[in-house]
Amino acid sequence: MNFSDMSLVLQAMWLIVKYMVLPVLVVSGAIWVVVEYWEHIKYWLRISSRIISLAFLMLAWLIIRLIDGKEAADKRI
Repeated sequence: MNFSDMSLVLQAMWLIVKYMVLPVLVVSGAIWVVVEYWEHIKYWLRISSRIISLAFLMLAWLIIRLIDGKEAADKRI
């Protein structure tokens, strides 16, 4: 086996590692993180959904206030 054959073998091994092994490791690591920290993720998702809901509520109030005035906005929300 000469040097060019060995180079081809190393290139093939690098391609296998790059396109098969690394993605499997990344996906399995991500699944492990989600399983391991699911309670924390669930807690922060709940908090972020409440913050987003509050932001949409405030945006709706602002739009109603701009269109109909403060009294209408205070009555609707």
